[in-house]
Amino acid sequence: MLFHLIKKDFLIVKKYVLIVLVAAILIPPVMRWRTPEFAGTFGFILSVIFSVFMLLQYVSLKEYQFPKATTLLCATPFSRSLMVLSKYIFCIAIYVACCIIFGIETLLIPGLGTSGIALFILMFFVTSVFIGIYLPIQYKLGYEKTKFAFAVIIVASPFILPMLMRMDTANLDFLASIPAYFVYSGVLVGGFIILVLSSMLSIKIYNETDLA
Repeated sequence: MLFHLIKKDFLIVKKYVLIVLVAAILIPPVMRWRTPEFAGTFGFILSVIFSVFMLLQYVSLKEYQFPKATTLLCATPFSRSLMVLSKYIFCIAIYVACCIIFGIETLLIPGLGTSGIALFILMFFVTSVFIGIYLPIQYKLGYEKTKFAFAVIIVASPFILPMLMRMDTANLDFLASIPAYFVYSGVLVGGFIILVLSSMLSIKIYNETDLA
């Protein structure tokens, strides 16, 4: 049943998939041109943030516009817990698609940099933090009160991300003494823990929400 809920979300956004696909393809090379010191890494991060939030916002918009559809869906065998979990898996599926696109681009576009497990794990953690914070807030406050968060995130990201990437990382030098396997595993597990805790909180909030 979870698969059908995820499929439902993708059917809702099918009109925007092509736009987001084009954006995910163009953002890394464009940002590589704007910030060459970061190769395509900055563009990849921005493409993931844009793609995930763009499609998630559209799904939330449609659910807000047609609240009766959500109420009827809750009356079916689909539980509220599954409906919440489908949103998290939907976001991760978009993230995986962005990883595949960027991986192909690095093979075809010279100077874009290289893709690797380290970059993908780091971005998985960043994505987990973003949706781990955003989704519980949206379930608590509703789409109407959080709809501007997408615009703020997209507008602020091109300015904030380069600043963060230029920050002195001397305080992270201790990580060099730890085997890369343990570092990557820790980051990956940390991302999953954030998603699990966030989904549990979202489920609790949504189960207490009056949809009448």
